[in-house]
Amino acid sequence: MHTAVDLVTIGSLFIEMTPTTPGESLSTAHQYTLVAGGGAANVVFALARLGVHVRFITAVGDDDFGAFLIDELAAFGVDAGAVRRVPGQLTPVTFCSIDRQGGKRFRFYRFPDHCSPMQALSADDLAAVDSGTIFDFSEGSIRDAGLRALVFTAARRARHEGRTVLYAVNLRRSSWRLPEDEIAAIQREAMGLADIVVLNAEETAFVTGQQSDAGLRAVQRLGPRVVVMTCGGDGDILVRVGEERAAVPPFVVPVVYDVGAGDTFHAGLVAAALRNRGHMGIIEWVEAVRFAAATAAIRVSTSADPHDLPTADVVTAWMTQHAAA
Repeated sequence: MHTAVDLVTIGSLFIEMTPTTPGESLSTAHQYTLVAGGGAANVVFALARLGVHVRFITAVGDDDFGAFLIDELAAFGVDAGAVRRVPGQLTPVTFCSIDRQGGKRFRFYRFPDHCSPMQALSADDLAAVDSGTIFDFSEGSIRDAGLRALVFTAARRARHEGRTVLYAVNLRRSSWRLPEDEIAAIQREAMGLADIVVLNAEETAFVTGQQSDAGLRAVQRLGPRVVVMTCGGDGDILVRVGEERAAVPPFVVPVVYDVGAGDTFHAGLVAAALRNRGHMGIIEWVEAVRFAAATAAIRVSTSADPHDLPTADVVTAWMTQHAAA
């Protein structure tokens, strides 16, 4: 029997190394900061800081890095009971740098059969989904066909049992080994399993072939009631709830480290929605989007260290001091 939690999510967890001095390249840096990485991990740490009780389904290697990551989850108050340490596997490592113009570069170190612990997850691991008010998943958990089948089954079960399902696209097309039309079809299937979909303008155009409001309506026709589309800080955040639509201006801040900005927005949106607990109309979703945008703005204007992620009180206080663009 699982203890009830606010949210259960699934995704990768790995070691991320980034130059300690912002703007340095991987070829010139002599000092690196080691943090827990991965899109789902970014969401989990941000949720924990915002006071959300979250259970994380993931797998790491049975090595020192895996032990470090599990300790980090525990230190943040994340329920790590569904984290699998896989014997014979190493924990994946990624190097990430951001140049002085904001351009991001990732170098992924993965060795098939030696550094791929997520492939060990099974239906038993996904049983943890049954403990959450919200089941939350993203694109990184459905690239592998075997894991995708497990995640889609869990999403169908969660929705059938009355739990809310959220799909945050966060698409990395270069990480797929399928033709783009097949990738888009899989994304549409995932959206059709969700009550809430979070994506950006580029992803909307890729999946639906349409942009702006037409793209949002096309996503809604797949099944979700709520669709939130970000524009990377360059334009309004659009939200559709049923037949209602609103545009929310972003917060403009100096950027120090913007890896995980979308993941932090995702976490802020969930945290704000959970505070309502009941039916949310367009007004409540606009406020949730504003809270999410503020959470992401704080993240990108601080550092790569997840310990610098804001609490809910910090976000609320910050919002009273900053006007949206």
